[in-house]
Amino acid sequence: MDRTIDHVAFGGMELYELRTAANEVGLTPTYGGEHSTGTTHMAVVPFPDGSYLELIAPTLGTDAEDAGFWPTHLAADAGPAGWCLEVPDVAASAKAAIDAGVPVDGPHEAARERPDGRLVEWDMCFEGDDLRLPFTIHDRTPRDYRVPRTSHNTAVRGLRTVVVATRDREATASLFARRHRYPSPVDINGPFTNFAVLPGTPLALCEPGDGELDARIDEVGEGPCAFLIGVTDIDRARQSLSLGPEIRFSDRRMAWFDHDLFDRRLGVVELH
Repeated sequence: MDRTIDHVAFGGMELYELRTAANEVGLTPTYGGEHSTGTTHMAVVPFPDGSYLELIAPTLGTDAEDAGFWPTHLAADAGPAGWCLEVPDVAASAKAAIDAGVPVDGPHEAARERPDGRLVEWDMCFEGDDLRLPFTIHDRTPRDYRVPRTSHNTAVRGLRTVVVATRDREATASLFARRHRYPSPVDINGPFTNFAVLPGTPLALCEPGDGELDARIDEVGEGPCAFLIGVTDIDRARQSLSLGPEIRFSDRRMAWFDHDLFDRRLGVVELH
């Protein structure tokens, strides 16, 4: 069982637009190159704890529907597309998924060539026939090939919460209990209605309580709808990040990034 986020994928049609939006709110993406499929390319926003935000889009001349990763999400400019856990052995993790009754796609070998010509290689595996579950990864080359170093922002720590939109919260919680031994959800005040966290894990769940989430699930299916980055103090974070109004997250504060592309999709939450 792994409860630490390796990275999350935020997708759209144009990588330039994703990178520009990130820069405008105070995040600093580094271009990471094309994936070995040749159909997608990406940029990395690294965080001090080693986790990172992956911005991903089709390569020039590639139809989003033909993208090797999350084609439906990229075509819809849907933002949150997938989330990843690092594991010591992808094949062993795939076997554990199968033993838990979860179908797998993989393990697969994957790679991308950085702009400096260095080849980054890893093994990965997707689980389930939807995107509620995280995919798994294990580096075949040194991890710092994949994740660039970052200067330490004293307020920002790294990825903390993946919010998964689901039409049946209890069924999704049962899936995570079976596959990852995650505990039962606990209702809290948060950024969505019918919102709950799974204590000690990076996962939160929400059911549609408005037309926006209903429409999202209709378009791209159940799965991640928002990502939250942990900060030590929102007031300090505002010194370098462009954030919207404060929202309650249980007894803590959170805020969305102040950009149309990230509103209700990417935000920050104070750590305990």
